Amino acid sequence: MRFETKIILGLCLVAILGITSCKKEEGCTDVAANNYNADAEKDDGSCTYDDDGYTVPATYNFENVSYSGQTDRLDMMAEMTTYMKTGNTMGTTLDAQKLKDMFANTNSQFSDPDLNSSTKQLKDKCFSLDQDMFEEYIDSIAASSQSTVAGSNGVAGVVSNGTKSYLCAANGFEYTQLIEKGLMGAVFYYQIAEVYTRDEKIGNAVDNETITTGEGTDMEHHWDEAFGYFGVPIDFPTNTTGIRFYGNYSNGRDALLGTNSLIMDAFLEGRTAISNKDYTQRDASAEEVRVNLEKVIAATAIHYLNAGKANISDDALRNHELSEAIAFVGALKYNTDALISSTEIQSVLDHIGDNLYEVTATDLDNARNELSTIYSLDSVKDAL
Repeated sequence: MRFETKIILGLCLVAILGITSCKKEEGCTDVAANNYNADAEKDDGSCTYDDDGYTVPATYNFENVSYSGQTDRLDMMAEMTTYMKTGNTMGTTLDAQKLKDMFANTNSQFSDPDLNSSTKQLKDKCFSLDQDMFEEYIDSIAASSQSTVAGSNGVAGVVSNGTKSYLCAANGFEYTQLIEKGLMGAVFYYQIAEVYTRDEKIGNAVDNETITTGEGTDMEHHWDEAFGYFGVPIDFPTNTTGIRFYGNYSNGRDALLGTNSLIMDAFLEGRTAISNKDYTQRDASAEEVRVNLEKVIAATAIHYLNAGKANISDDALRNHELSEAIAFVGALKYNTDALISSTEIQSVLDHIGDNLYEVTATDLDNARNELSTIYSLDSVKDAL
């Protein structure tokens, strides 16, 4: 199946607001670059908010926290990816129905029995207009896996450079990456940016009085569910063991962008603010989560565009890296406050084109430069 870079944009994208800084008490030592936080490495312990007097903890170790459903979905995505990667070995045929069952968590297709018995699934949390698109991707990867010859321009199959091998469609698209990174956007990012940090889940009309043991108030629980999709331990970024999905990509960009602390601090501040009914800070923290996670996604797309250009003569690596870039660019649409417009997303994708065997270094420079300008990353675009 020919991959279409035309993205179904069900969200209206508008300019995003700037980051709101938090207030700190006079005389409090605070060396964080952008905002107050109580991370033990950045604060002498004396900091509190000057109007409400509460302290933000250094770890996500609050009372009555539960995001097990989000953990289940991260685990489901990991199992789907592991299964899809078996198709990187020539002669291994992928079962489209098995992948669709994993997507919808039906017919007990996971190796982990706890996932099979879970009431959670990826499909019903996926941006609704794109659910069919991902099932079409599944059909495409299954069809490509039936090839008995090596992949090349115009021929689906496993493309290998002797060290790395990837199952690719006839136009070079690696559907494992389009599905995994695409669902990271359509489920994990979408749920963080458009569901759990928005008024419907944490607005003033949401119950923040009634405490359910193990979950907290409805507002607290919804914020915790947003955090669960980030994929990090409660003591991140001091501890990076087991980070995955967006937590992993934030860590990969952290040296240049400092996104680990920016995102984690915002999650800590927002949860503390909700528990203390400081709704001004809650809203500022929600915005900061969205702003910085969007920056991680854009910067990661640039990272893979750079990698694809560096390996432009290596069919296997170029196809793999540019498939990731395409998926990360496409994910930027799942935030109505995105800095990038739908037209600009399509323009970046158009630079890459519909055939990865025919893309040029100039095409990739144009795609990267458009993204870096929009996200004010020109100073670091070469290093990403």
